[in-house]
Amino acid sequence: MCDLDTEVQSDESGSDTEYMEDGDSGADQEGDNDGVSDDIKQENDITKPSTETPAATAYIPPHLRNLDPNAVLKRKIRGYVNRVSTSNIKQILTDVELVYQDHPRGEINRAILEAVSQSLLINTIMPARLCAEHVLLVACMTANIGPEFVSPLLEDLADRLTKEMSERHGKLLNNIVSIICYLYALKVVSCNLIFDIIRTLLKSFTEPDLEVLLYIFKSVGLDIRKDDPQALKDIVQIVNETGAKIKDKSSRFTWFMETLTAVKNNNVNKIPNYDKSDITEIQKAYKAAVKQAPNNLQVTLADLLDAKTKGRWWVVGAAWTGLEDQGERKVRQVEFDSKLLALAKKNHMNTEVRRNVFCVLMSSEDYEHCFEKMMKLNVKDKQEREIIYVTVLCALKCKTFNPYYTNVIKKFCEHSKNYQITMQFSIWDRLKDLKSLNATKTRNFILLLSSLISSKTISLSVLKIVNFAEIGSEEVDFFKDLFRKILNVSEVVITEIFGRLQPLPLDNLKNGIKVFLKHFLKPELGAEEKKNLKIALKCF
Repeated sequence: MCDLDTEVQSDESGSDTEYMEDGDSGADQEGDNDGVSDDIKQENDITKPSTETPAATAYIPPHLRNLDPNAVLKRKIRGYVNRVSTSNIKQILTDVELVYQDHPRGEINRAILEAVSQSLLINTIMPARLCAEHVLLVACMTANIGPEFVSPLLEDLADRLTKEMSERHGKLLNNIVSIICYLYALKVVSCNLIFDIIRTLLKSFTEPDLEVLLYIFKSVGLDIRKDDPQALKDIVQIVNETGAKIKDKSSRFTWFMETLTAVKNNNVNKIPNYDKSDITEIQKAYKAAVKQAPNNLQVTLADLLDAKTKGRWWVVGAAWTGLEDQGERKVRQVEFDSKLLALAKKNHMNTEVRRNVFCVLMSSEDYEHCFEKMMKLNVKDKQEREIIYVTVLCALKCKTFNPYYTNVIKKFCEHSKNYQITMQFSIWDRLKDLKSLNATKTRNFILLLSSLISSKTISLSVLKIVNFAEIGSEEVDFFKDLFRKILNVSEVVITEIFGRLQPLPLDNLKNGIKVFLKHFLKPELGAEEKKNLKIALKCF
């Protein structure tokens, strides 16, 4: 009976708990029911109410639970990206700068690029203005931070573009190319990347490719022609050879050929539906928002595609293994006439680079032809300085001043800011030692310098090394002739030349020029020249 009284009442109660009567029956079964006792103890521990009070924690709303730890940051950045426009870009940059003070730089960079990519990299055509304003933000951030900011975006665009060439997803390829064109318009990337994309599209040359090519030449065609005319000529030749093989030419192909011909001939009036208002607007906003625009990245499509394996040479401090494969770059060997080589030797062109630059200068038909031939010399890095050095030397040695050399210098300064800086140093070297120049070199130097300043190739701030309070009689004559040449232009140009000094913190230079113009130059000017002088003085 004792055994029956201690049976489990599971069938009736629906519970697995064993009930034992009081008495010695529990003691008799102690050895046999150790497992049961453990189960009872565990259940009692579970069912026993806890007397400990849990630690107080902050209430988390349901919509914020189990979220990405950077979700709040991404949401804030997304809001800034969605609100960006040409009118409020300065305020957006200020707000984003405050966010950088509270969060890691890398997380913010990724959040901005992720928000831009989600907005623009879709399978339907993006509105041009929306795309332009988003790219404007990327360009401004690149100018403030450096190429390491935009590098992940460019690599992603290059990978997506390559994939889209094999398998299309709606209009995604159009959007990718549109982003890169806007980046080029804001001088974030160079024309090298645009020409690489054009060559890639010409390999397949299908109807969708024609649509993208047509967009490129309509939007930035004239700009890439200006930056690298020789590359454009090569593209035209490829198109003509490919077009000759096409039997049934579509209307889109005819339209594309008309646009390409107009770009080649620099005839903007014959480009169908030409509208550059979006690009012009973001360029103005970019100049207003950025204090000093950096040099554009000379990356190619191959550089971006190989970034993960070879490294990123365009990012400061990043590893790069490219030179291990291609070796040291050398100047391209060019053959010249023996008379030119003898003339180069006579003018002390004692290195191969200087000799080649001199011969190209002397053998070119005009400054554009000279620029094209110089680009083919494959002169890189520090050797680029020799182009400016040799050109200035030739310009000063001429018995009669030749504007050809001035136009060559202007062309290279427009092409890259590196040449502009080199030209600035060259001017400083001669301003510091004016007494060593003979009459011919002094006259040519005045004409060269006045032409560069009047064309706004070089700013008037290049004279900041001159102390107008301590110049001698020879320097006074030099600067009187120089300023008289500079003032011999239209009123608008005078305002632009002298107005560029106004926002700069160069009080000594501005006061020195003002005193010099009033004390030395004004008494020798005629009525018309004094009118221009008055306009110049108002700019300070």
